[in-house]
Amino acid sequence: MRKKHVNEIFLLRSIACLSIVLLHSITWGTEHIRHLSKLPDGLLIVLDSLNVWLYYGTPAFIFITAFILGYSYKGREIQIKPFFLKRIQFILIPYLCMAVLYALPYVLISFEQFLIKVFLNSIIGDFHAYFVLIIFQFYVFFVLFKKWFDKHSPTFVIFGSLLINIIYLSIFNFTSPPNIWFSEYIWERYYWIPFPGWIFYFAVAYYFGSHYETLSRSLRRYKFGILVSSIITSSLLLYLYHSGLLTIHSSKRVDILFHTLTIVLLIFYFATKLKSIPIAFMMISKYSYGIYLLHTFYMAILILFLTLISINFGVLTIFILFLGSIFASISTIYFFNLFSFGKYIVGKVDINRDPIFQPNSNATVQSHQNVPIREK
Repeated sequence: MRKKHVNEIFLLRSIACLSIVLLHSITWGTEHIRHLSKLPDGLLIVLDSLNVWLYYGTPAFIFITAFILGYSYKGREIQIKPFFLKRIQFILIPYLCMAVLYALPYVLISFEQFLIKVFLNSIIGDFHAYFVLIIFQFYVFFVLFKKWFDKHSPTFVIFGSLLINIIYLSIFNFTSPPNIWFSEYIWERYYWIPFPGWIFYFAVAYYFGSHYETLSRSLRRYKFGILVSSIITSSLLLYLYHSGLLTIHSSKRVDILFHTLTIVLLIFYFATKLKSIPIAFMMISKYSYGIYLLHTFYMAILILFLTLISINFGVLTIFILFLGSIFASISTIYFFNLFSFGKYIVGKVDINRDPIFQPNSNATVQSHQNVPIREK
């Protein structure tokens, strides 16, 4: 039998979640600070570099999604109705609620603009939660092609998906939009949504999950290579960015494909060295979906508050946004889940099994929280 505990996933999920929140904290915080005072050029370069480095966060969630599908469904048939029902209830419906929430400021313009923004948010992912539309594409993809994935060589599928992914991203990374309707929007943002832009992560993670034991042995055997590779890909990423060869500020860069893979493997390796996941990481992992949905809402409130009080906290603004948005998000998720309807708004969290009250507990793929990247 396969082991029930997959600690690596919970550490990776929490770190990926924290990376996304920190990335947005740096972006929003730096912009706010620059309105009040001038930041040293050296500090701006460091913050900008860190921002680019943190772009592995969103692809890491794609990795987690596919890993758990591969791990949980190895040798199992998919029960299509319950498979999609629980994901629609606790992932898609909260996403749609957030699509409405983040469109509310447009009411100040007109009700028509509000409705248009709700449509854009919910249907084409025109806000930070676009990731949900990507994982639902992969849920459908998984149901349709699981047998094909299981039948074919992992090497063939992984390299084929890598080629598709590189070609797809290269089109938008290195070419200009044609002179046709909506092409600028597609080149600027919408190309993020279709699954070919993420298929390499899915293919690699699916086979890692279905061949988890082999992966664990390889991590221990090639630990030095993993460390060196992560340094090389990180250095290459920052070189391409600062040299001007690839200046896109997005996780949808060709070089992020390799950067994400090496960082994920590095986190996996460190997770295998831990006897149990620290409580703080377990907490973040458990609330990760709600944090993902809500953190920018609270960042906007914090920025408004800091603007009103007219106090310049300097670089501390970034930490205020980071810690404040996480704390406020977790509190909101906990509060909403006290009510039966709450899980349909902010995602489902079992507040009666909070890891902070179980310091010696080990979370499992089968019993952990209902977030968009877990399998029950």
